[in-house]
Amino acid sequence: MPQAWQSDGPHPALVADFEARRRALLLRQRLQGAVVALALSVLLGASFHVSDFFDGNHGGDPLARIGDLITLLVPKLQAEMLLAGPGTAGSLANWFYDWPRWVALLWETVQIAIVSTVFGTVGGSLAALLASKNLSPAPAVHWLTRRTLEIVRTLPDLIVALILVAAFGIGPLPGVIALALGTTASLGKLFSEANENIDPRPIEAIRAAGGGWWAQMRFGLLPQVLPTYASYALLRLEINVGGAAALGVVGAGGIGIELSRAITYTQFDTYLAILLMIVALIFAIDLASEAVRHRLIGLGARS
Repeated sequence: MPQAWQSDGPHPALVADFEARRRALLLRQRLQGAVVALALSVLLGASFHVSDFFDGNHGGDPLARIGDLITLLVPKLQAEMLLAGPGTAGSLANWFYDWPRWVALLWETVQIAIVSTVFGTVGGSLAALLASKNLSPAPAVHWLTRRTLEIVRTLPDLIVALILVAAFGIGPLPGVIALALGTTASLGKLFSEANENIDPRPIEAIRAAGGGWWAQMRFGLLPQVLPTYASYALLRLEINVGGAAALGVVGAGGIGIELSRAITYTQFDTYLAILLMIVALIFAIDLASEAVRHRLIGLGARS
């Protein structure tokens, strides 16, 4: 009978070759990391130079300028007057002197964000079906849809809103259209990538059983991507709340008109008060979005 092959351990030559390859790979990775870090450092330094961030001709040290801005933003509250009426200097009521109007404008901002997110989610979902390589009816359609979404994503919402304000006049409509276009483009890309990562077997099984295109999408695709779709859409809603507030500065409705007025009249403490209300609103939306996401993925039922 042939003698069984026995080995006392790895062959020294194989071990040496493995170690050499490992060292070469680590060296290449470290060199690549060093090159990337150097390139980013050069780019950052050039950006600081071009922007004159550290230029003393713009009012001294930049950190000191930031400190001066914070000093202007913080209101001069007085502990003994904190809970006094609106007409008392140093009170919270005097700081938030026009809060009912601000709340009404914030609600308009939320409405702009919600409507634009709904339209953008629907548009992004439809565009994603054409932009997904595994679902698009033809390579040309996939390529054209992808490039169209890229073009729309390069358009700043503020510029689009300015053009639409000139076309439709001041009001929420330009803000809704501008944010809906941006939402469609961004969610179309994200949704298409989620579509390309699905398990194709449920769709193939439905197709083999005679199911049509709609049945394949409804029962084969949607159950797999719905939590991801919802997560991206809710994240976009938070972004659109901030975007709607910013677009109001150019007349596209919402709280932005009050922000613009506060800046124009150098009412920095009023600007901070409105910003804090916007931040609180986004916190509330984030908590609600988290609850919805957890419910969709089954975490809501856990104790």
